[in-house]
Amino acid sequence: MELFPLMEKLGKHLKKDGSLNGMKIGWHCHLTQLTLITAQALVEGGAKLFLSEVNPATTDDDAVEGIRSLGSKVFLGDQSPDQVLAESPQLLTDTGFVITERYLAAPAARRQKSVVAASEITTSGIEKLRKLESLPLPVVNINGGLLKARIENYHGVGDGVVDLLRRLTGRSLSGLNAIVVGYGAVGSGVAFHLRKEGGIVNVVDNDPVRRLIAHFDGYSVENLDSSLQKADIVVTATGKRNVIGGPQWQAARDGAIFINVGHWPEELDLPSLKALSSSIVDLELKTSRFHLQDGSGGEKRLYVVADGNPANIVLLTGSVEPTLIHLATEALCLSYLAKTGASLGHGEHPIPYEVEQSSSLLALEALRA
Repeated sequence: MELFPLMEKLGKHLKKDGSLNGMKIGWHCHLTQLTLITAQALVEGGAKLFLSEVNPATTDDDAVEGIRSLGSKVFLGDQSPDQVLAESPQLLTDTGFVITERYLAAPAARRQKSVVAASEITTSGIEKLRKLESLPLPVVNINGGLLKARIENYHGVGDGVVDLLRRLTGRSLSGLNAIVVGYGAVGSGVAFHLRKEGGIVNVVDNDPVRRLIAHFDGYSVENLDSSLQKADIVVTATGKRNVIGGPQWQAARDGAIFINVGHWPEELDLPSLKALSSSIVDLELKTSRFHLQDGSGGEKRLYVVADGNPANIVLLTGSVEPTLIHLATEALCLSYLAKTGASLGHGEHPIPYEVEQSSSLLALEALRA
C-alpha cells in the first residue's frame, strides 16, 4: 500500500483538468526515483516530457529508464539542456536557471518560438535571473513560495540530513557539535532538525540579518574558522562556491563530517582538500575519508559525503513527503502556466497562492489530514 499517494491523486487531477494535454514540457531536474513518479503523473495528465540532467551525481539510472519507458525523452550531460530546447518545448521548468539561461543566450531571432513561459525552483536560480537586465518571458518563482521554503527546504532537507547522519555514524546525534553554514530556508531547517535531535548547533552566515535571526532563534552565531575547531559536523547550505577551502580544512578538527546540501557541489573545495591529504579512503554511503596533517605533526581524518554534491538528493535520505509536495507544486505550476503563460507579462512572477492551495489540498488528502 502506498502510504502517501500524492502523485496518484496528482495524476488524476491533471487528467481531469486537461490543461497539460499535449503540452510539451522541458524539465531540467535531478533524475531520481521521485522524479520518475512525478513524470508518471504528468504523463497521465497528457504532458509530453523532455528532461535534462542537473547533476550526474544525483542521476539514478533506473529512474532514467523508467522515465523513458513512459515515452518521455531524457538527455544526459552538459549539452542536455540544448537537446531539450531542440525539441521545441512550450513550457520550461528549471533547477538553477540553466535551461532558461541557455534559451535566453541564443540570439532573439534564433530562439525557439515555442517557449511561452518558465518556472524556477532554486534560490541560486532566482539570484541569476535577477541579475539580468531584462527577462523576455514570464518566469514563476516557485522557490519564493511558502511550500518550497517551509516544507521542502526547511523540513525535507533538515530531516534528510538527520537521517543521513544517523546512518553514517550509527549513533544518536545528542551532544554532537554542529555548524550550519548559511541560514536561509534550507540552513535554518537543518539547524532546527539537528537541534531537535540533540545536537549543539552553531550558525555561520555572512549576512547580518540572518545572523540576527539565528540569534533570536536561539543559536550560537560564530566565526567559521574558530568554530571549526570544535565541530563534529559541518553542513553547508549557502548556494555559494568555495565556502570551505584550504584554511577551513586545516582548521577542522579530527573526525569532522562535511555535508553539503546547497545547490553547487563546489561549496566544498575538494581540490584543495585533496592537495592537503596524504591518502583518501572510500567508505559506505558515498563517503570519503581524507587523511591529512593536523598542524602539530599528527594526523587527522576528515569525512566528506557525496563528493560535495547535495547529499540529501544523492542518497535520497529522509522522508519523501516534503519533496513530493514540492514536485506536485511544480507540476501544478506547469498547469497554471499552460493556462495563463501566454497572457502573463514578461519578468519574474510569484507563484500564485492558489497553486499552493491546490497542492496543499492534494497533500492533505494523501495524508488523510
